[in-house]
Amino acid sequence: MSRPWRKRLRSAIGYLLLLAVVVTAVDLWRSRDMPTALAVLGPLATLEGEEVDLAELSREEPVLIYVWASWCGVCRFVSPMVNLVGAPVVSIAIASGPDARVAGYLAHHGYDFAVVNDEHNILARRLGIQVTPTLLVATKGELKYATTGFTTLPGMYLRLWLARLGRD
Repeated sequence: MSRPWRKRLRSAIGYLLLLAVVVTAVDLWRSRDMPTALAVLGPLATLEGEEVDLAELSREEPVLIYVWASWCGVCRFVSPMVNLVGAPVVSIAIASGPDARVAGYLAHHGYDFAVVNDEHNILARRLGIQVTPTLLVATKGELKYATTGFTTLPGMYLRLWLARLGRD
């Protein structure tokens, strides 16, 4: 490898590390006041009327909680990746209209993750969420990892993997 390429590679790696540090710091700052207990959400029901007990669901394996909105531009890029995760996913649609409108949005885009409709932002306020999308990982009945804004599929897998490591 020639010297200019090595120099560019080192610079790229340095920038990626700096970006990772900044993103982690922003996530920690934004989630500093976020509750850790899932009980703050209370009882949840999906658009299909199925009751969701996140504390129970997260006892066996980590659950990705995806807080999004139909009007969110960034969510249009993140939602298809959430649909591919394969791990248990429970999403919360905030301020996206009545159940029928949210269900129509999901059908139009072909998303099949479970959705709890938070039409009036009640759940989002309980969690202290002010930015969409926000992704959280619940494990053993607690909220652990939180990130806001654009997130990649590898980023989601990494957070779920870290939650699995923390379970042992």
